[in-house]
Amino acid sequence: MKARGKRRLDALLPSDPRTVGGYPLVGRVGSGAMGTVYAATRRQGAGYVAVKVIHPDHAAKPDVRERFAHEARLLARVNSPCVARFVQADVEAELPWMVTEYVPGPTVRHHVERHGPLRDAMLRALAVGAAEALRGIHDAGIVHRDLKPSNVVMAPTGPKLLDFGIAHPTTVEDATRWMRVRRLRRRLRTLHLPSSPALTDTDDTPGAPADRMGTPGWSSPEQYRGHPATSSSDIFLWGALVAFAAAAHDPFGHGHPKELARRVLREEPDLDRLPPDLETLVLAAMAKDPADRPDATELLRRTLALGQAPNETSAGERRRAVQRALERDWTGVAVRLPQPPREHRWFRSA
Repeated sequence: MKARGKRRLDALLPSDPRTVGGYPLVGRVGSGAMGTVYAATRRQGAGYVAVKVIHPDHAAKPDVRERFAHEARLLARVNSPCVARFVQADVEAELPWMVTEYVPGPTVRHHVERHGPLRDAMLRALAVGAAEALRGIHDAGIVHRDLKPSNVVMAPTGPKLLDFGIAHPTTVEDATRWMRVRRLRRRLRTLHLPSSPALTDTDDTPGAPADRMGTPGWSSPEQYRGHPATSSSDIFLWGALVAFAAAAHDPFGHGHPKELARRVLREEPDLDRLPPDLETLVLAAMAKDPADRPDATELLRRTLALGQAPNETSAGERRRAVQRALERDWTGVAVRLPQPPREHRWFRSA
């Protein structure tokens, strides 16, 4: 069965704005904890853009505004055909907003759970597209940290990765940093001195809140050990995504977050129904030791080699190879832009 997206947008509510940043809103796409995403008319050409607006009750919270601005800054740095494109943002507005490419289609999780696993060429195309997305993200010096089936949309031209809400810039790893920080903290406590604000845990430090780390069962072993996420952590989640798409169930199953953590740390993932060549690559990506995983460029090279012998040597040639692979293999999608919502009585009486 071909993947199909939403046929009609949800209607705007009476409390919703009618324009944001000069973009006329057409309908609702969805709403989450931080804000609401709308479909809006493009300023040039046909189709929509996606407009994300912070909820009014969060707009007065400096930490939420900073997280939103952080997400916009990171997304603006990425250049990949498999990542939703940044268009514009105003993070200083009364209600901060961000405009991105509108991506029609179901998420990988939505499609697979309702219609079954991806097979053969479509599975290879998903692997290629997700690897290309990570290549673009990592080349921009960013770790996504939340690559999972509900954040990958099956768009007409290929898979598209969304949601940079918990992404962060890449930092130079220092294997002894946290050991030295802990020793210094103990010394300060012994001397009854206050800890420096510079030593305060952030969401990248050991002991970070679990909800900032990612979805239970969709975090890497090193994150469960209390280490910061790195680009290798994204590679692990790439393997989990492909394994899920092939088997139609999570590679570490379901259960209590502590049980899922144990499985990720101690057990091998369920790679049921993966073809042998792709299984070899997924196993390498999901190695427990991040040092044993390929980087994003090598991962993309090897996924492209699954369909045919690779001959690309430059970044431009790799991008053309990705385009050819998706044009050839991404055939199980029949997605059109959704229709505007039906007119409601409150619009007619306005």
